Amino acid sequence: MESAIPNSQPQKLAYWLILLISATTVISGLVQLAWPQFVLGLVGADRNPTSEQLFSTIGMFMALFGGMLLQAMRSPSSQSVAIFWSALQKFGACAAVIFGVERQVFSVLALAIAAFDGLSGCLIFWYWLQSRPQSRLQPRD
Repeated sequence: MESAIPNSQPQKLAYWLILLISATTVISGLVQLAWPQFVLGLVGADRNPTSEQLFSTIGMFMALFGGMLLQAMRSPSSQSVAIFWSALQKFGACAAVIFGVERQVFSVLALAIAAFDGLSGCLIFWYWLQSRPQSRLQPRD
């Protein structure tokens, strides 16, 4: 079986960082799924049954996207679509948190989460660009 670990040093470092990001996303998603009131408290949001349910649902999707990225990164075959959409998920999460802070739904401390997601999205997107099969970049005849 072919290894999923890239050969170049920058890609190898990005690979290990993305594995860490994906595992962190799974764990934080599961925490948010199980204890949404705890996470709502961390970001300074109002806690009520509606917000707890919505945060729990978001946690489920975080765990799913993190798991998908983890599996895609570990796969010996190209999983570029899953990696691409994982980058978009991180960019969307970053924008949503910034919008929440702007609307004063979350405290400014939540901007640390937005920064993590934004930087994660940039790294994952860069990795996706670097690992795409070269034949896909060539114009078709």
